[in-house]
Amino acid sequence: MPEPILIGTRGWDRADWTGGFYPEALPDDWRLGYYVNHLRAVLMPAETVARADEATVRAWAEDAYEEFRFVVEVPATLADISRLIDPIRPQVAGLLLRVPPAPDMFWLTARLNALAATVSVCVDLSPAWRTPDALGVLAAHGAGLCWHADTEDAPRPGGRFMVALSTASEPKAQRRVLEALHAWQGEEGIAGLFFDNPEAAKQARLLAEIMII
Repeated sequence: MPEPILIGTRGWDRADWTGGFYPEALPDDWRLGYYVNHLRAVLMPAETVARADEATVRAWAEDAYEEFRFVVEVPATLADISRLIDPIRPQVAGLLLRVPPAPDMFWLTARLNALAATVSVCVDLSPAWRTPDALGVLAAHGAGLCWHADTEDAPRPGGRFMVALSTASEPKAQRRVLEALHAWQGEEGIAGLFFDNPEAAKQARLLAEIMII
């Protein structure tokens, strides 16, 4: 069976969560250490990755337990991400590649050639650009298609790694998303579900544990 659905939020270093998710007295640099005690994964935003250096990434690895998983959002302009993810590579579940609004197939192919050779990739491609050519490039690299669960009925089949984004806070809606991701996973896929709200993510994690998925 694949590992359980990875559940978390997009980013953890949020000052506006202080006094709610984070205790008032918690130092800023303790946020990740606190976060990993409540959620099993995090989607690292491209803007966070773009300004990080190797020392910063090593500090993330020290704050996270061995089974915790990072999903790394790849900045479109960052040519080589390997040096940044090397310190946390054993904990990297996969990459999320955000595609420019009007993608060039040569750019997409080159990026997937560079990224998918060693790490599983999911691609966030707008519906207008989900052409047969673009989807063929994803299939050739074993890349999943990012699922926007609030507006799309189900994840598209295919790929080894799936990132789902949701704002659902009602248990019934979250259960539908979890069941769809579990069906997509089958016996081999890895799926991650990420929210903007840590309380919604905590509730979804509890639901997944009750459902044993």
